Amino acid sequence: MTACVAALVAIDLGLRWSFLAPRLVTVRGFANYAGAVVVLAIVLRLSMLLPRYARVPLLAVVVAVPLAIQTAMFRAYGQFVQPTDFVLFAQSPSAVFSAVRPGAGTVDAVPLIVLVAAFAAAWLLPSEAKPLRAAFIALGTMIVAVLLGLGATYWDAAPTLEHPQAAFASSLVGLLHRNAVLSRSGAHVVIPPMSHDGPRPNVVLVLGESLAASHLTFYGYERDTSPRLQRLFDEQAFVAFRDATVMGPNTRTSLPYIFTGVEGPDAHGRVFRAPTLLEYAKARGYHTAFISAQEESWGSLDVFFREGADTFRSGIAFAANVDVMDGADDIDVLERGVLPTLQTIAEPFFIVLHMNGGHAPYAYHSRPTSKVFLPEDRVNSINAYDNTVHETDEYLARVLEALRARDANAWMFFTSDHGQPLGDGYAFFNRGYQESITRDPLLVFAPTPDRPRFAAISGAQVAACDLAPTILDVIGAPVAWPMDCVDWLSNPDAMRSRVRVVSAYTPAGVTEPTMLLVLEDGKRELFDLARGTVDFQESGTRRVSDVSLPPKIAERLR
Repeated sequence: MTACVAALVAIDLGLRWSFLAPRLVTVRGFANYAGAVVVLAIVLRLSMLLPRYARVPLLAVVVAVPLAIQTAMFRAYGQFVQPTDFVLFAQSPSAVFSAVRPGAGTVDAVPLIVLVAAFAAAWLLPSEAKPLRAAFIALGTMIVAVLLGLGATYWDAAPTLEHPQAAFASSLVGLLHRNAVLSRSGAHVVIPPMSHDGPRPNVVLVLGESLAASHLTFYGYERDTSPRLQRLFDEQAFVAFRDATVMGPNTRTSLPYIFTGVEGPDAHGRVFRAPTLLEYAKARGYHTAFISAQEESWGSLDVFFREGADTFRSGIAFAANVDVMDGADDIDVLERGVLPTLQTIAEPFFIVLHMNGGHAPYAYHSRPTSKVFLPEDRVNSINAYDNTVHETDEYLARVLEALRARDANAWMFFTSDHGQPLGDGYAFFNRGYQESITRDPLLVFAPTPDRPRFAAISGAQVAACDLAPTILDVIGAPVAWPMDCVDWLSNPDAMRSRVRVVSAYTPAGVTEPTMLLVLEDGKRELFDLARGTVDFQESGTRRVSDVSLPPKIAERLR
């Protein structure tokens, strides 16, 4: 059996050694690969309980075919298969196997050779094996189930760092979870091609990470964390909304709302049905791009960003060891990905940029040149956080400079996915609804003639999801599916007497039935829908059943 395991591991290492070498020297990468090899060894050992005539076909299905498909995906895309890739493979297997040679119209031979080699490796197993006791069979099955479950659900066990056979199985488990989530919402709405008549201005939407408005100089922070943006603000080059809310307390719940114009709570997955800004822009004839410093497959966020993007580059394209806590370096992504795209993409263009920003641990999210507040005596100190804000300041200023050099009349929007508690409530991670998490630094870099319109409403009650209908207005794309949020240009009156919702209640990732209502007078009501309670800022806790919800919010919970 050892010879068979060694042969399969050798095939994999030979195919992607340059990819694996820098990963295997890390604790996470080595643990992932070692765990996957353990799964492989257990599967092979359990297969030896079967007669040889039954064993070989089984190994072909669970080892050889996955290895061949993974090889094709890796040679085509530089990473191993993710749950979303099964959709492509189901629609057109030949497209997957031909993707290595774009334009050639022929099937790549390497995956086929791997298929034969992996199938042949099954013959290295001994024809006879000692029987296993029931306890060992049960233990081995349990180990396989646990490791594959971790591979599908735990971020640090990303399939891109595992042996193909285990990665393939983990992705299948992840696909089952993903489909279960998607099936709750019904069919995704497809936007048909639109007329190309009328103005189609170039647009850039920047999605920040963990940026608290209270730590930006132009929002009143006493430190000079954002000198470049402060100068632009003084020159009236952009408008900063003073009363804006984020959509959710974490990335996987806030970004889908921002991208679709859907507002929480979303108990039934409406956000999965809704078309995204990229899909609208593409239907309007825009050249679309999504460039991120983060790895978007975490939390299935790639569902929202891949569709409609002509160019899609995730964090793994810029750094090998991105994870949920630390993406690729923002300035590196800016210089290697963002600026070249801004210089070369055809017009009209719609570009979405997702930053690494200032996620905890803060000290890991800024370059040495951005560390102007010292000492960073703790990894999550305020100095460390403010240094991430200083780096975000450079990123945004440079993106705007490059955009204006390309097109003086282009539009740029910025919103953060959420803020950070920064010690409020003794918390240093965004797991709650503190004001430093829910207040959004929402910025509009409009062309000069349009800035007075936004300056006039800069104190209005707005939310990050308002960007969706507002951007559609800017690019001349009619709304094809109901949006909950407000178009600032055509419907400014809707921002008065408004109840805004910040909610983690959505099936994007882990469903958390909580929500914060920000009332028109600024008061906050925090709902724990699982416990059936609502906390008021001034009058304590009551039962949800004793509270009268706004009709549109009550309807979303039914």
